[in-house]
Amino acid sequence: MLRLAICLGCCLSLVACQLHSKADTKETHFLLGTIVDFTVYSDNQEIAAVAITDAAAQMRQVEAMFTTYGETKNTVKTFNAAQVFTPVQLDAPVDALLQQSLSLMQNYQGSFDPALGQLSLAWGFSTGEAHLHALPSAQVQALLDKSGGVFVQRVGKGLWQKTKPGVWLDFGAIAKGYAIDMGIQTLQKHGVTSAIINAGGDMRIMGSHGKNPWKIAIRHPRKVTSLGWLEVRGDNSIVTSGDYERFFIEDGQRYHHILDPKTGYPSSASMSVTVLAPTATLADAVSTAMFVWGPKKGLPTIENTAGLEALWLDANAKLVISSGLVPIFHAL
Repeated sequence: MLRLAICLGCCLSLVACQLHSKADTKETHFLLGTIVDFTVYSDNQEIAAVAITDAAAQMRQVEAMFTTYGETKNTVKTFNAAQVFTPVQLDAPVDALLQQSLSLMQNYQGSFDPALGQLSLAWGFSTGEAHLHALPSAQVQALLDKSGGVFVQRVGKGLWQKTKPGVWLDFGAIAKGYAIDMGIQTLQKHGVTSAIINAGGDMRIMGSHGKNPWKIAIRHPRKVTSLGWLEVRGDNSIVTSGDYERFFIEDGQRYHHILDPKTGYPSSASMSVTVLAPTATLADAVSTAMFVWGPKKGLPTIENTAGLEALWLDANAKLVISSGLVPIFHAL
């Protein structure tokens, strides 16, 4: 989702590199509609560079498999174009991610939904063609009537059909996280143990930066400064969802790309939310759900779910932090 600044936890001067015989290998690629930064901390820069190249290629394959835009053909587009009750064979990764998405949709009571394709297209934020004015309520209601994962049905191994005309899949709130996880798996196959993949705010971290944790700055949604930073080590994912990159303001109201599946309009419960989870796939989806819920409803769920933590700036710019982040979050 949104870009997080990465603050390295130690100064990699020439002397330090010589002492530890490790250094950062960095590359930047444009993937998944955003800037993707790869950082590998390793004592073999040649292997690190090859690993990054392969990870970027793997993520590009995921992008081609899930995108609903452009000329690339894939099974998601085939499903979206299919008639009602017409089974479509999805690629195995799409099949698996759709099953996980529908499970998450149920777990989070519809605040995350993988079948809002037509609604998202109409708002135009994902295509860069936002209309700069709010959609009429009649149009939003008409689009809501043919949106939702409840109208998507698995009828066989990899076979899916829509049970209502016009339903479109859109993995925009989870596929980027999945691509990062696939990129991390590729790095691991090359023996990489310490790295970050940061795809415009969707991030997964491996290992540590030498003896120090990785320091991850959290952007303030209304100021040029950061809210603070997290000190993280080990295998973790951090994703921030916010209302501050793809938006317009009309009559004093902010309209942005994170839609509430129940209303069809941009959610107003949060300014931003940062979620820490074991995988980027999970963090990506949960950050959307928690943004829509806001901290009043979301915090009790996070506190009662093992492996999840979250930090909100709510609609009134109040900072709310789950208990597990308190020891590792440093406010500015």
